[in-house]
Amino acid sequence: MRLESIILFSVPMISIISLLFVPKTRFFHAQFIFISVQLLTWVLGLTVVELGLIEYPYRELSSANRTSFFFEYLVMPIMCIHFNVHFPEHSTRVIKVLYYLGITLAFSVVEYLVEKYTLILKYTGWQIYWTYISIIMVFWISRVTTRWYFNEVNE
Repeated sequence: MRLESIILFSVPMISIISLLFVPKTRFFHAQFIFISVQLLTWVLGLTVVELGLIEYPYRELSSANRTSFFFEYLVMPIMCIHFNVHFPEHSTRVIKVLYYLGITLAFSVVEYLVEKYTLILKYTGWQIYWTYISIIMVFWISRVTTRWYFNEVNE
């Protein structure tokens, strides 16, 4: 079995299983985040692929979509769920900024390794710093819209 096949099978499974760690009291938050982030990542993912900045040579549903279906519609929305429901709400501003920067850095490093060592992702005009910026923006937008939708106080 190829490394790419193992990754494309295991990452979505781990993502789905990780939903067991979402507190039941945040279930409706998680649903809202999942759906709203899917909309955002669908638009951003298709735009980047259509502009020729990223290619997914080895992907699922290759005859239907040129983006990474699992990442855009499952993994990134679930990442945003965990980012939001485990956000250090009552911490200092420094801790909150470090939370944004640290989580984003971890996911950017993983994407860099996937791009460098597998055929799942190929940068054709994209740079790793664009990944970092786009992930931080998606986290921020998901946080702002979730707080707005559930009428929570501003940070």
